[in-house]
Amino acid sequence: MLSVEEYKKDELPKLLNTVLKLLADVYVDTRGGYPRMEWLKPEEKPKIGDPNFFEQFKEKYGTFLRWRLTHELDELYILKCDGDIIGCIALNYDLRGKNISWIPEDYLKRYDVGFIELFVVSPKERGKGFGKKLFSLAINRLRELNKRPMVVTFPDLEAMNFYKSMGGKVVKKYDVFVLIEF
Repeated sequence: MLSVEEYKKDELPKLLNTVLKLLADVYVDTRGGYPRMEWLKPEEKPKIGDPNFFEQFKEKYGTFLRWRLTHELDELYILKCDGDIIGCIALNYDLRGKNISWIPEDYLKRYDVGFIELFVVSPKERGKGFGKKLFSLAINRLRELNKRPMVVTFPDLEAMNFYKSMGGKVVKKYDVFVLIEF
């Protein structure tokens, strides 16, 4: 049975380990492609296959994820199938006072946009429509809030094909990112 759990800003910090485990699975599946952890040198990144991989991942990515859950994100949705976590997606739509380096400064000052973040589906569950379900939920929620749905991502990620299939259009290229509007 499929279910979606919704969490608001004040509840997000308690999801740290849950989201961290899902992201660690994605990191392994993408061979370190996502999450990118671009602030680390290649030799500093968690070593896939190492017996202490998860501890390394938690050490290197956990602090950043904790910051995101406490200072950046406004809502997070967890998708479960028969009680197992198979995906998550987060929204960032109240940009007032936030300093988020990957969002273009001119967009941080806008009230008409919202950002889709932390969108992942468990590697063993891809291709089953779960990503479309989560992403559609996020787009609809942002539109409910009168926000234009946006994504900031790296242009070389496999996710770019998914975003295009969902109607996304690149509206800005900057630094190492692209800004996509839906």
